[in-house]
Amino acid sequence: MGSLIELLEQLKGDSDYWDRPRGDWGEGPPTSRAALERRELANSMFLLGSKALMRGELRPAESWLGQAVKEDHPGAWFRYAVLAHRLGPSAFGGDGAREWRGFLIASAAELGHGDAARMRPLLRDPGAAPSDFEEWEDPHFGPELLAALAASAPPAAAQGRRCSQ
Repeated sequence: MGSLIELLEQLKGDSDYWDRPRGDWGEGPPTSRAALERRELANSMFLLGSKALMRGELRPAESWLGQAVKEDHPGAWFRYAVLAHRLGPSAFGGDGAREWRGFLIASAAELGHGDAARMRPLLRDPGAAPSDFEEWEDPHFGPELLAALAASAPPAAAQGRRCSQ
C-alpha cells in the first residue's frame, strides 16, 4: 500500500488549475451519477494526457487528451492545441496545424478557459497586441501556445506588433 501512495503522490505533481476531479467545468458539476463518472474519467484522461505532453510523448497525449476533449474539458481542449502545435505541418499538412490550433483555442475559450479567451484576439488579427499574461491558468503550456501564435503571424503583422510595444 505504501508504494501505491508514493505513486499517487508522484502522479499528483504541481497543482493544476484545470484538474477538476469532480467534473466542475462548463455548466458546473454534473447532476447525474453517469455524467459524474464520465467527467471523472475525462479529468483522469486530462491528467494522463498532460503528463505525456510534458514528457513529449505526443501519441499517448493525443489519445488521452482526445478522450477528455469528448467531455468538453476546457483544459484538454487548450492542451490539445499545444499538441497540434507540436505535431505541426508534418501531421496536418500546410497551414492545417495553424487552423486546427486556432479552432482548439477558440473552443477552449468558449468552454471557459481564461488563457484561451485572452489569446482569441490573436486568432482574429495576428497583428493584435497580445493580452497581458501576468497570471496563467496554464503556466506549463500557455506561454508555449502564445509564442506559437506570435510566430505564426504574417511577417508584416509580426513586425507591426514589435513596433507597437
